[in-house]
Amino acid sequence: MAKEFAPRLYRHAYRSLGDSHLAAEAVQETLVRVHRSLPDFRGECALGTWIYRIAVNTITSYRRRRHNHSISFVGTGDIQYIIDEEGDLEEAFDRKLECERLARCIAKLSPRESAAITLFYMDGYGYKEIASILETSVDCVGLLLHRGREHLRVLLAGTRERGEI
Repeated sequence: MAKEFAPRLYRHAYRSLGDSHLAAEAVQETLVRVHRSLPDFRGECALGTWIYRIAVNTITSYRRRRHNHSISFVGTGDIQYIIDEEGDLEEAFDRKLECERLARCIAKLSPRESAAITLFYMDGYGYKEIASILETSVDCVGLLLHRGREHLRVLLAGTRERGEI
């Protein structure tokens, strides 16, 4: 089960937290919580939806804990990724920096907006699945996505104006 869900959970956690180390910790904690809670799984929703619900709660907890801590985006694994990227090294580096800027902005959204944005745009979930994961209505998912996009536009514009990566 971990092999199936861990990569997607990591991508979601990284996009929500903006930190590769925190994302790895959050995924590990999520998988431990899933393992401990598996006997309590009632099958009222798909297993993946249930696991993502646990992940979203775990990630939200991590976001609260690190609220006033700084974020590190480039680690040795990231450097290797840039070096291994085919094509123009400068272009690959620019793409990596743009992804980091987006991750930083997503991490500044509210936990529910961040979860809705990453689940919809990056993980490919539909409104109904996201509503189940976030334990809310389909209409609320639409509102979270709308507000999240608006907040992202403002945040991204602000980083461009300040010349941030």
